[in-house]
Amino acid sequence: MQEQAPVTEISARFVDEFIAREVADALNTWFRWIVQGSEDPMPEFFESLGVDSGDYAWSLGEDVDWELGPHARAVGPDIRISLQTQDTHLHIGGLLRRLGATAARMTRDDEQ
Repeated sequence: MQEQAPVTEISARFVDEFIAREVADALNTWFRWIVQGSEDPMPEFFESLGVDSGDYAWSLGEDVDWELGPHARAVGPDIRISLQTQDTHLHIGGLLRRLGATAARMTRDDEQ
């Protein structure tokens, strides 16, 4: 039996609540697309935010190590994401910075 991945909480700050909400909406649409099988044609998730979505044509089992997609919540200028992962959180942190996060923090719950 494979060991269960720890839960990681990601918090990222954006310049204002409007950008945070736009980023959270784009991330949630992207998360759903991955969970639903990453089917072509790939939608343009991040282009309005200045990032090429093609760089993030990820699929379950190959590019992400979670089975249930995370959910992004905008709380003022912050986005919060909770996901069960070994290392995908690092890549999501990089994406958040590309999307304009001025700061990102990750807290990992290794007490499982």
